[in-house]
Amino acid sequence: MMDIALYSLVDDMVSKAGTEGVVEYWLRVGESYAERMGKEAYVGWPAFNVAMKEGRTSLTIEGEINVLTDLAITDKDGDVIGYVYALKMCPMAPTMIRFIQKIGPIPGSDEDVADSYNNRIRDSAVSNYCITHQRFREIAANNITVAKQLLECLHLANKGRMGEVKMLQENLTRINVDERHIKSILRSASCVFALIVKGKSAGEEIME
Repeated sequence: MMDIALYSLVDDMVSKAGTEGVVEYWLRVGESYAERMGKEAYVGWPAFNVAMKEGRTSLTIEGEINVLTDLAITDKDGDVIGYVYALKMCPMAPTMIRFIQKIGPIPGSDEDVADSYNNRIRDSAVSNYCITHQRFREIAANNITVAKQLLECLHLANKGRMGEVKMLQENLTRINVDERHIKSILRSASCVFALIVKGKSAGEEIME
């Protein structure tokens, strides 16, 4: 009941703070949520990927994650600097389904907030709740080290309830993965992201 009421809350928030205000609120929620999870350290990628599979990291709190070990990301020397991961089901998907079945169409405020985020910040949200989830992953990844190296999260793609897909080509280019591969992953996943060593990309090092 309370999760369904979130849509009424978003409607109310939009009427009082506008779509931009709601975007900023969801960003702060994601940041606060991630910071509360604390820091994590793993001796290497195998240990981290086992933790991801077993749901022992902050990044798995949203749901079951597929570790795509066939999509290892390597640098110019051939060393592994990250992997691609897929969230099997958006944690809000059951709520969306219940809302549609019990109440009716998803309120327009959901799309309005997502559009505000897409137009002003990054074109990657298929729902207003994507804002919090993506920000959470970004901050949580910054609190994780693998082999004493900080991580960063690159959002790659996600799929909406009607099958619409948002994909960030610049991030796919950075890890050198073809978008057709990501689309095939989305057939059995809601969201796809990469975790890489901070400041690196496939084939070269990014200078900050």
